[in-house]
Amino acid sequence: MASSMTVDSILPFFGAHVLLAIGLGFTQPSSMVRPLILLVIVACCLTSVRSTISKSIPGEVGGEYVIGFIFHASHFLCLAKLSPPLKSTGRERWTWSTNQLFEARWGISPKILPSWPKRNKDAVPSVVTHGQDILVVKSVDKNTNETPSLTSLVPSRQAFLLKRTWDLIWTVSIVWLLKSNKLLILPDDITSVPDGFLHRLDDITPREAFIRIYFTFLGWVLPYCTLRAGHSLTGCLSVLCGDSPERWPPLFGNIGEAYTVRRFYAYFWHHLMRKAFTSHAVFIVNRVLHLPRNNPASRYLIIVLTFLISAGLHVAAGIAPVRCAIYAQTRYYFSIAAVIMLEDAVLWLYRSRSADSVLRADDPRRTLWHLLGYSWVAFFHVWSISKFIFGSFSCAHPDL
Repeated sequence: MASSMTVDSILPFFGAHVLLAIGLGFTQPSSMVRPLILLVIVACCLTSVRSTISKSIPGEVGGEYVIGFIFHASHFLCLAKLSPPLKSTGRERWTWSTNQLFEARWGISPKILPSWPKRNKDAVPSVVTHGQDILVVKSVDKNTNETPSLTSLVPSRQAFLLKRTWDLIWTVSIVWLLKSNKLLILPDDITSVPDGFLHRLDDITPREAFIRIYFTFLGWVLPYCTLRAGHSLTGCLSVLCGDSPERWPPLFGNIGEAYTVRRFYAYFWHHLMRKAFTSHAVFIVNRVLHLPRNNPASRYLIIVLTFLISAGLHVAAGIAPVRCAIYAQTRYYFSIAAVIMLEDAVLWLYRSRSADSVLRADDPRRTLWHLLGYSWVAFFHVWSISKFIFGSFSCAHPDL
């Protein structure tokens, strides 16, 4: 009976979808009913986050999706105050609100990467310039010497279904292999060493180094494959039901663009929660603290708050004890924000002191910069993720 009740606890989450659809489609943007609907949605999601179905999804993605729905509901109902077009019929309101719930990218503009790749036969690489993050590639038309208009490479329905079916097969296979062939790790492997390793690089044993790299690999590959599999399955079902493949671009970007930590999250990792997190961070900075817009301090505070909100989501959705998760998650996500600010400072200093701020696309230094960047991003992830996992485990098992 207990098991049955646990499985049934996912049902309120589906009720939360119905409530959000009603709130979006049939209440006024400024109505006080919307905050009340949001409170009921919060209760439904907190009830469902520990369900057996939610916990069975690899990479803790199920619980994160459930808690993430709260942030999206808050954004849709109370911050963005979305509402259907005026003079819409009841049927049109239902269609519109349902589309908001099951939007392929959950409110992310198509202009924000990742998106469908683009191609123009008349475009050739020209120069590489130092942008806000690091190197930004530009192209020009070889005939007119102007920036060409690029056409998205949106596949046909058949090609889309074949590609996403293959994505579904290989991602599910990798998840199955990783879940079926776990590395044997003893508690002493974790509790006998400090959380971090920067101050003891000479003392790290090969086994400890391998375990830290393994945890980092597992920590990224499991959610990556799980999210990509879910996105592929949902995309296939939507296209089979008549949706356009253009509305289902790739969920993840090109990993080749991830040569800084900022670019890892901006151009490679998924953006499913981006709008929900940043909208709340912007609300706190601009509406609560009344800090000026487009101010460097405001922008960096928004970055910090965005990652701290993400930490809150992972605390609520995770399986670790809350007393351990709060500190570990906060430390981990704050370190990401701090490193992004550090990268920006280093790049600003380099640009201000470098006379040669423009690199041609064929300049060998470009490859060197990228290799250095990839190594840096990999090192940061191994340090931050293994520190997070080791700290969480030691906190949850203090007697080991």
